[in-house]
Amino acid sequence: MATMSDVAKAAGVSRATASYALRGDPRIAPETAERVRRAASDLHYTTNLSARSLRSGRSGVIGVAIFELDKPYPSEMSAAVSREAARHDLETIVQQTSNSKEREISILRKVTSQLCDATIFSPGNISPEEITALYGGKPLILLDDISDEPLFDCVFTPCEDGAAAAIRHLIDIGCEHIGVLGVDYNALVDDRQSTTVSGRRLAGALRAFDEAGIDVDERNFIPVDHWGTPGAREAARELADTAGGLPFDGMFCMTDSLALGAIRGFADAGVHVPDDVAIVGFDGINEGEYSVPSLTTVSTDLNDLAAKAVGLLLDRLDEDARNLPQEERAGVRRLTADYRLIQRESTRR
Repeated sequence: MATMSDVAKAAGVSRATASYALRGDPRIAPETAERVRRAASDLHYTTNLSARSLRSGRSGVIGVAIFELDKPYPSEMSAAVSREAARHDLETIVQQTSNSKEREISILRKVTSQLCDATIFSPGNISPEEITALYGGKPLILLDDISDEPLFDCVFTPCEDGAAAAIRHLIDIGCEHIGVLGVDYNALVDDRQSTTVSGRRLAGALRAFDEAGIDVDERNFIPVDHWGTPGAREAARELADTAGGLPFDGMFCMTDSLALGAIRGFADAGVHVPDDVAIVGFDGINEGEYSVPSLTTVSTDLNDLAAKAVGLLLDRLDEDARNLPQEERAGVRRLTADYRLIQRESTRR
């Protein structure tokens, strides 16, 4: 079986150059890359790429690196991206970043740069500068990029407008004392938090309160570690035990998982949703439709998010295929997915 060294020798290049060429690295001159691919094909070197990809320089595979795939929303998002990719005859390799910087680095270095034509990536612990050094020059689309000076195309979830819609809905159904579960009121004091998902949802909630002329302070906001269902359940129990009674008649939860945990915690304490407290979640996960009560939610349009992310990716792949010089390529683009508020039993009074 031919090795990478055999391919390099046949093409008259170094082993490193041969490796980069077979991965489609744009830093390799087109004529050199073609010579390497021809040598690999002649030697039947197909360990990492199919014969088709050796001819075209493409594998037909995109990477999808998402946090916490064991939770409903990231899993449903990945499925939507995979469906959209399949519509364009692309396969997907889905990886879990696990909120670990080392894991994110490993995925970029070992998987996406070597096996994939392009990547849709949800960064959590790695800086744009580190991404630039690791991603191998292939198209990279970020999800919810938190950087102040964007280097890559990005698709955002509709955090600010969606959170504002949730607060307005609670006001519209008559709630006068509204709590927000899952974020610290003082989070925006740290500029680095302002572009995070939680920071943008907090900003949207504060905007809606301000527009409605409702004064809020830190007592209206209840942080929950890791946005986990168990933490939300415990927080709801504690709120139900507040001296003088439950302080809220409406609650916006930063995610549907938090909302479902809160509903369970209130039920444990004998508090009824929506009669005693109305609850709105955010994300639109499938479980919310079947909970008791069913969950009112700000539902991110995952099909729209996937279409926008894959569309950006295809545009960048097309620019690479045409070898456009940098000055003729589109600038960094930032899109936001659509959303809709779905009213169900948890706010139906």
